[in-house]
Amino acid sequence: MRIRPLSLEFVAVIGFFALGALLRTLHLEREAVEHFDEGIYASALWYDGQFQQPYPARYLYSPPLLGTMMEGLQWLPGLGSYAPFLPSVFLGIATIIGLWLLARSWFGKPAGLFIAAVVAMSDFHIIYSRMALTDVACLFWIIASVGLGTRAVDRGCFKSAIAAGFVCGLAWWTKYTGWLPLAILCSGSGLWWLWDGRKSVPLSRVSAILGTVIAVAVATFAPWWWQLQDVGGYQAVAATHASYVTGWSHWTKSLAAQLGQQFFLDGFSGQLSLGLGLFAAGLLRWASGRSTWNAATSHSGSAAVTTLPPLTVLLRFSAAAFALTAISFRIKAPLMLLCLSIAGLTGIPLWPMLQRSWQRRLQNDTSPTAPGALPPGPDDLACAPTINPNLGLCTTFMWFVGMLVTTPTYTPFSRLFFPLLTAIWLAAAGGVGWWLESNLSVARRGAGTLEAIPKWGWGQRLVAFMLAAAVFSSFFQIDENNEYVLVSNEQLLENSLFSDRRSIEIAANEIADLCVSDATKSDSSGTEDHPNNNIDLNYITPRALFEAKAAAESRAANSGRQAESLTPEERSRTKMIVYVYGEPALAMHLHNAGVIVVPVSHLNLRDPAETIPVVPTFVVFGPNAKRTPGFWEELMVQSDYLRSLRKIEYRPGLVTLLDLFTPKWLDEHPEAELQALEVYRVE
Repeated sequence: MRIRPLSLEFVAVIGFFALGALLRTLHLEREAVEHFDEGIYASALWYDGQFQQPYPARYLYSPPLLGTMMEGLQWLPGLGSYAPFLPSVFLGIATIIGLWLLARSWFGKPAGLFIAAVVAMSDFHIIYSRMALTDVACLFWIIASVGLGTRAVDRGCFKSAIAAGFVCGLAWWTKYTGWLPLAILCSGSGLWWLWDGRKSVPLSRVSAILGTVIAVAVATFAPWWWQLQDVGGYQAVAATHASYVTGWSHWTKSLAAQLGQQFFLDGFSGQLSLGLGLFAAGLLRWASGRSTWNAATSHSGSAAVTTLPPLTVLLRFSAAAFALTAISFRIKAPLMLLCLSIAGLTGIPLWPMLQRSWQRRLQNDTSPTAPGALPPGPDDLACAPTINPNLGLCTTFMWFVGMLVTTPTYTPFSRLFFPLLTAIWLAAAGGVGWWLESNLSVARRGAGTLEAIPKWGWGQRLVAFMLAAAVFSSFFQIDENNEYVLVSNEQLLENSLFSDRRSIEIAANEIADLCVSDATKSDSSGTEDHPNNNIDLNYITPRALFEAKAAAESRAANSGRQAESLTPEERSRTKMIVYVYGEPALAMHLHNAGVIVVPVSHLNLRDPAETIPVVPTFVVFGPNAKRTPGFWEELMVQSDYLRSLRKIEYRPGLVTLLDLFTPKWLDEHPEAELQALEVYRVE
C-alpha cells in the first residue's frame, strides 16, 4: 500500500492540534485568577460594571483588547465562568496552527510538523495558555503578522502587507509590545535584501511593502493611542515600562534567571514532544522521498521502479528522534531546543539544501541534485518551502538575536521569554528540516552513483560514542547516596500541567466570611452611643444566621466534617466595605463572594475627621503589597487604626511564585509556597 505524504501530514497535524487543545482545556475548572496581572486584566468582568469606569490605571498594564474579549466570551452558554481564560486558551490552540504554517512556508513541511508537536506539547506554553494573561494572545498575533509580512516581501503582495499591518495592530491592542512584528520584519527583510534579495528585488519594492505594514499597524493602533492622551499619553505607559528595565549591568543575571525558569517549568510533555516531532517529520520526509531507489539493480538488467527510500534512512530518523527525547530527559527540553536552533542557524546557510529545494519547487525541477544521483520526485518538491528560506532564515536570525539581546535587560518575569522562545522554536524547526533534507540528499547520491559508504573516521566514532553515552545516562540519575538509580515515572511527571490554582478563591471566601462575622458581631452588640446606631441595619445579616452557622460548625467539628461557608447572597446582606491593597485577583474573588470590595493603593482609610467608619470597614493585603516600596512604613504609621483579625494562607501557582521568588529560593525555602493574606479591621 502506498503511503500518501499529504494524508500523513494531515493526520499528524490534526493529531498534534487535538492533543494541544486537550492539554489546554483539560481540568480548566481548576484554574482561577490569582496572578497580579491576571487580576488587572480580568477586572473588566466585574469592576467596570460595578463602578462604571475602568479599573484604576489599567491602561498602564495593557490596551483593552484582551479585556474586551473576556467580556464577550463570558456570554458563551456554559462557559461564562471560564471567560478570563478563554482568550488565551483559544489563541494558544490557534498558535499551533500558526507556527505550523509559518515554519512550513519558511523551512518545508517536515519543519512544520516538528514545530507543531513542540508547540502543542510545550509545558511552558500550555501553562500560560491556561492563564488570564496577554502573552499567549499577543504571541499569536505576532506570529500571524510576521508570517503575512514575509509572504508580502517574498511575493511583492500589498494585500498581504495590509493584512500583516492590521494583525500587528491587533497585537498592539493586546499588549504594548505588540509592535514587535515591525522590528522583526524590518530587520529580517533588511538583512535578507543585503545578503540575497538585492539580486532579484529592488530596494524600493521592499521598502514600499514594509512601509505599508508599518502604516497600517500604526493606523490600527491609533484610536487607542488617541485615548491615552487623556491620561498622560503614551509617555505615561513608557515611563511605567521603564521601571522594569534593569539595564545591561544585570543582563547575565537576568538571562540566567530566565533560563532557570524555563528549566523549572519544563516537564515530561515538552521533553516527549521533541522526539514525537522529529519522528513525525522524519516519517513524512521519508514517505515523500519516493524515487528510483533501486536504480542500481538496473545495471544488472533489472528494471528500475519508483519506490520509497531505503528503510535504513527511516531507522536513522527514528533513532535520532528517540535520542532527542532521551537526552531531553537529562538536560531538559529548553536546552535541547537551544542546541537545535543554533545548529539550524549555522547549518542552513553553510549547506543550502532548503534554498535549493525551494528553487526546484519554483521551477518544477526534478533533475538529479548531483551527477549520478537519484532524481527527486513530485512529493519531494511538495515538501519544499513555499517562501524563500533565506528570507525565513534572516527573519529568524534577527528575531533570535534581537530578543536575546533585549529580553535580559528587563526584570526576568518568565512570560517575557515568549518572543525569544518562538525564535528558538523556528530556528530548531529549520534545523530539523535541513538535517532531514541533507540526509536524504546524501542517501540519493550514494544510491545513484553506487559509491561504497565510507567508513567512519575517528571523529564520527567519537561523536557516536558521546551520543550513545548521553542517551544511556539519561535513564539514570544520582541519588542522595551518590549512587546511580533509574529515573522513575513520578520524577518524569513531577511538574503537573493541571495543578489546582483555586487556593486564592477559597481564601477569598474565608476572608469574606470572617469580615461578615466580625461586622455583624460588632454591629449587633453595640450600645446607645455606638456610631452605627444611626445607620439602617436592615441589610445586615441577622444574628440568628451566625448563631445557626456556629451551631453548624460545632456539629461539623463533632462529625469530622468541614462546615459550609456562607453563600454570596447571604454575604451581600451585610453592609460593609472591604478594601484590597495590591491584590487585584483577590478583589475579583471577594466581589464574586458577594462582598463590596474596593482596590486601594494606600492604607489611610479613615475619614478626614479620623472618626470610626460608619460602615464596618476592612483592609486585606498579601505578598504583592508587602513587596511594594514604602508599604511597611505606611503600615507602621496606620497601625493604631488597624485591628488584626487573622492571617489566611493560600498556595499560589508556579507562575505567580516565580514572579515573587527565584527557582533556587523556592528549592531552598519550600515554606515560601504558602503565602499569607492579612485581614485588618479599620477602627
